[in-house]
Formats: sequence, structure tokens, C-alpha cells
Amino acid sequence: MNDPRASEAKALHRTTARAARSGLANEARAAAAWAVVERALALPGVRDARAVLAYAATPEELDPCPLVAALRARGARIAYPRVCGPAALALHWCEDERDLAPGYCGIAEPSESASAADPHEIELVLVPGTAFDEACGRLGMGGGFYDRLLTRLGPEALAVGLAFDEQLVAEVPAETHDVPLSAVVTPTRTILPRA
Repeated sequence: MNDPRASEAKALHRTTARAARSGLANEARAAAAWAVVERALALPGVRDARAVLAYAATPEELDPCPLVAALRARGARIAYPRVCGPAALALHWCEDERDLAPGYCGIAEPSESASAADPHEIELVLVPGTAFDEACGRLGMGGGFYDRLLTRLGPEALAVGLAFDEQLVAEVPAETHDVPLSAVVTPTRTILPRA
């Protein structure tokens, strides 16, 4: 059951964080995407991952393409999610991002015929979000897609949020179904869960 106060707080954080990231200039967005590569690759679980679930960014989100390219160059196999039902994602391997096509809400995704990836194969998930906090809490868009997906992964899989610094908030309101991340990487910070 949803907590009405948490839902209201989440809605406010979504509005504020979306406005902050929408206000970034294209040059700042590109610089941020490249800055995240170096920081993310400094994490052993990112640097050494061989099976990676990426995401295709919306215009507001931090673009993971430079990091994905660096991971491919290191020998990682890349998968992308495809919306296959209410709050449900199917995973598919992708050899070339040019094979992705607009799907749910216009977000690029693989075709249904692309080779399926088993969630237990995935070692690293690059996770988009609206807002993130110091405890590696994440606020998505409210559909629950990633919270459900993260519970389907193997126990050793890392979930790393990629964000602009402007998306960091003091605290993301958490409910029982919200899944914390393994790390959050911004252009200037690497945030790990509190001990």
C-alpha cells in the first residue's frame, strides 16, 4: 500500500529534479556524460562487467552512450530493456544502438525479435532516474519498471544510477517497494551506500 505522504513528496521531488535537469545546456549535458565515464570506470564492478544492461536516455536524462561505448570497448556485452507490459521490462542483447527504435513513451528500445537476455546474466545495470540521494536512493518516473527489474537480477549484480549533480536531493522518500542502488555516479561524485 502506498504512503500518501511519500507519494506527495515523490511528486514534488520529480517536478523539482526534472526542472533542474531540463534547464541544463546541451554543452553541459555532453560534458557531464563524458565526466561520468571516468568516475564510473573507477568502480571495479563497472570496469570489469561483461554483461551490462544500459538504457536509452530521454532528452532530459544523462546520456549513457559514452560509458556504454567504453564498456563495449572493454569487451562487455550490452543489453537494453523493452517495455512488455504494465511496469514490466524484457531484456534484449543489442550489438548496435542503431538497431533500437522508439517504443513505450518514445524511448528507444530493442525489437521483440532481438535475442533475449536473462536477468541473471546481467552483472551491471546502468539506471536512469529523476532524483537520487546520499543513501543511493532513487526516484524514477513512478511506473515502477526498474524497482521490479532490480528484484529479478542475480544477487551479485550492481545497479548504478547515472545522474547530473542537479538531480541529487537530501533524501528520496522511500517506500517498501523502492530498491536502493549499489552506487550513484554524477560528473563530480561517486556515492556509495552508507555503511
